[in-house]
Amino acid sequence: MATLIFSPETSQFRQAITDAHHYACPSPDGHDKQLPVLNFIGTVKLHGANTAIGYRKSSGYWCQSRNRVITPDNDHADFAQHIYPFADEFFSAHVLPHCPTIREHYQYGDRIVIYGEWCGGDIQQNIAICGLPTMFVIFKVKIVNQSAKTKAKTDTNNQETQNKGSRTYWLNPKEWTNIKWHERSIYNIFDFPTYTIEIDFNNPEVSQDTLTKITEQVEQQCPVGTHFNRIGIGEGVVWTEWTNTGGNLTFKVKGREHLDTEAKVLVSIRVIKLANVDEFIAYACTENRMRQALDYMREQDVPIDMKTLDIFLRWLGEDICKEEKDTMNASNISAKEVIRVMAKKAETWFLEKVTENRKRCSKQRRTGNK
Repeated sequence: MATLIFSPETSQFRQAITDAHHYACPSPDGHDKQLPVLNFIGTVKLHGANTAIGYRKSSGYWCQSRNRVITPDNDHADFAQHIYPFADEFFSAHVLPHCPTIREHYQYGDRIVIYGEWCGGDIQQNIAICGLPTMFVIFKVKIVNQSAKTKAKTDTNNQETQNKGSRTYWLNPKEWTNIKWHERSIYNIFDFPTYTIEIDFNNPEVSQDTLTKITEQVEQQCPVGTHFNRIGIGEGVVWTEWTNTGGNLTFKVKGREHLDTEAKVLVSIRVIKLANVDEFIAYACTENRMRQALDYMREQDVPIDMKTLDIFLRWLGEDICKEEKDTMNASNISAKEVIRVMAKKAETWFLEKVTENRKRCSKQRRTGNK
């Protein structure tokens, strides 16, 4: 039976600054710890649906969205329907021959999970890649121990710990940049422009300007759109460090059009303090975040109507409290306060979307479209 292998959500830069403390080393004088100076690779952040193809020698292949295993009969955005007919051929002809490490782990019985963005088509709107033929763009590959009994630690020897201990780890992109099959609309994120930056976590503010400029360039004209001769905006950039953290230290920077908050800067390095819960809700409960809640409902095949308002509010509240926990703490705002005030704003917005959805469905019935 297929098992969902979660892909952790990518955090913001200020969280990466906090996480960098796991990789600190003693300072030369031995009194304090010195934060690392690390090199990151930036890849274009595509706006679509988080999906994956998994393989295991003993049980074959499966497809998954972010939160569930999917099949052609119980799908998400037609991803499984697209992949299933050639999933075996893709792995045998386009994955195994190009990656000895994957071959070794596959023969051992480990799970191989190929994560990517299912994008293009009408999966997301108002971006450069909207309207292109749907494509699967690989952005990470995970090796998962066949017993899955031990959990990898996050420390200064992360990659070594994962390999020798749990044997569950992110595979270095040097080993999978050749995995693709363009004829079947399977691309590799390294087919497109990438970026590099050295970040000194002792002085992270030095990197702010560079990170912002690169993000603004990507938002102004999506590099993947350019590759396919499409003009339009991009979402942002995902930055990942591989050499010292094995792909575990990563963060995203979104362009202004795709921010989940009303932050004044694209790349924040410090937690902001807000005056009260109303100000916090105006900052955190944005239309972009509420649209993400609708995306979650569609992924779970939950209808968008007033009967499912509680599902919408629950996801939205959990997401805000998870993503903005540091801001809440700094502002001395409780989760209970957030949920109470958020519900008023979000319910009004959700009702508008339910009305729009009813009108759209009614129009489709009149025209005979499904």
